[in-house]
Amino acid sequence: MKSAILFSLRKLFLLIPFLIGITILSFILGIIAPGDPAIVVLTMDGITEPTTAELTAMRHAMGLDQPYWTQYGKWLLHAVSGDLGNSYVTGKPVLGELMRRLPVTASLAVCAMGWVVVFGIPLGIWSAKNTNRGPELVLRIFSLLLISVPGFWLAIILMLVFTEELRLLPSSGYGSEVQMIMPSFVLASGTMASVLRLQKTTVTETMQKPFVLTGQAKGLPLNHIMWKHVFPNSVMPVITMMGTFFGSVLGGSVIIEDLFSIPGLGSYVLSAIWSRDYPVIQGYVIVSGTIFVVFNYLVDLSYYALNPSVRQEEES
Repeated sequence: MKSAILFSLRKLFLLIPFLIGITILSFILGIIAPGDPAIVVLTMDGITEPTTAELTAMRHAMGLDQPYWTQYGKWLLHAVSGDLGNSYVTGKPVLGELMRRLPVTASLAVCAMGWVVVFGIPLGIWSAKNTNRGPELVLRIFSLLLISVPGFWLAIILMLVFTEELRLLPSSGYGSEVQMIMPSFVLASGTMASVLRLQKTTVTETMQKPFVLTGQAKGLPLNHIMWKHVFPNSVMPVITMMGTFFGSVLGGSVIIEDLFSIPGLGSYVLSAIWSRDYPVIQGYVIVSGTIFVVFNYLVDLSYYALNPSVRQEEES
């Protein structure tokens, strides 16, 4: 128990430099982004021509005339307290809007993870047991296609087939399970194929271990060996990939959400990019980066819980 607490605290302490780096990156984005935030605010109506005095007054009000390190310090204090500023376009608090849209993106990520778990892992195990057979070769080619095809192209093809031709699935919107089928599959396709291939490789390697050969020599059924011994020892790299995938989906489903008109984090930041809404972009970078770091932390903890060798190393 003591070693588990020390392990989790040590990993948590190592997150601090990454979180600081995320805040620095977010702040720098607001500095190097093209355009002047003061001009963006004053010309939001599209017809106003601000004077030099108005621009100077607005820059002073926004703190843009202060040194960068002073701006960063104030901005960081506000960010730590949960104040990521207000949107230039809507005037609403950025954090509140991000938190409102986060469940939408999270549900999309969960559905995508469902595709990966239901198909990627079992098919990877099946491929390892049926290597070089006809169906396995077809599955191998199909998985390679899924990895190679760009997500936006696959989304367009699925829309043409299942929406325009067969009229089975809606091509946009959010609110029902049916509307999540196509976007979640497109989002999961590349990772699903990668998990399949990785699971096959790890299972194949694990089946060559002495404890597996011993079980076969004792006459244990192959299915028993696979699920009792091979699978637990081969799934750790897959868990790492899936944890990274889930964290990246929560912060990087921009294209898919835009294509399928899903009101999540991705579509929100994409509209902010077009309108140069810098507080939204900065807030998105902080939230998505933090989510990614947290999920990697959870993956490390799962390693400790599931891998005896990691526990033994920590205890020693």
